[in-house]
Amino acid sequence: MSTFQLIPAVLVLLYLLIGTEQASAQRDGMPAGYPQSLKGDLQVLLGRLEEGKPSPRLLVQVASTYFDLADDLLTDKGERRMAYEAGASAAKQAFELDESYADAHFFYAANLGSAERLKGITNAALVVRNIKHCAMRAIELNPKHAQALQMMGGLLMELPWFLGGDEKRAQEYLERAIATDGNFTNARILVAKLYIKQDRIDDAKRQLEAVISADNPHYRFAWERAYRPEAERMLKEIVRSPPR
Repeated sequence: MSTFQLIPAVLVLLYLLIGTEQASAQRDGMPAGYPQSLKGDLQVLLGRLEEGKPSPRLLVQVASTYFDLADDLLTDKGERRMAYEAGASAAKQAFELDESYADAHFFYAANLGSAERLKGITNAALVVRNIKHCAMRAIELNPKHAQALQMMGGLLMELPWFLGGDEKRAQEYLERAIATDGNFTNARILVAKLYIKQDRIDDAKRQLEAVISADNPHYRFAWERAYRPEAERMLKEIVRSPPR
């Protein structure tokens, strides 16, 4: 497969790794009316921004809410892209005010990747480099930043070699993410896929069972609609597959 042919695949990976499946804000529960309630949440945050000089923390809240809005509620492609771009802008302002704020770098990467995916293929390689840079900066600032660890693991696992794909390093990041916070259940799904490739079937089963039985998963909206069904499907496939 040529490099040109691989670029569209990179965009698919950005969808899987930067979209709802990977990087939404840490919403452990679902407030009444979620995700429709996100519109009201955003208006409150934007109103606070207008009250005076914004803090990095407030800007990150805005960035993560824009991200959730685009991932969980909006359906129009143009509206979603504008939401991601607004989220990236807010996150960038946050780390310009405080470069040491790990969450600002993370949500800049998350929003940027999603916005660029919706635009097309021209900047795919550049965007991946920017995402990796921002995720790594978040990890440098906070070695226990589970979301950034999960993002780096997913990227290194799925990217082609010419963009830095590396399954060994991917596994290290994903295992670090799980050790840091096992309630980020998509990291468990990703590492289970690596274990299956390595014939570590019992280890893969344990990870998938942990996803299915999670009592307090982060991003519960995505867990109910994506992570748990995916873990159940994978576990059934393992059970049906004959031993090698």
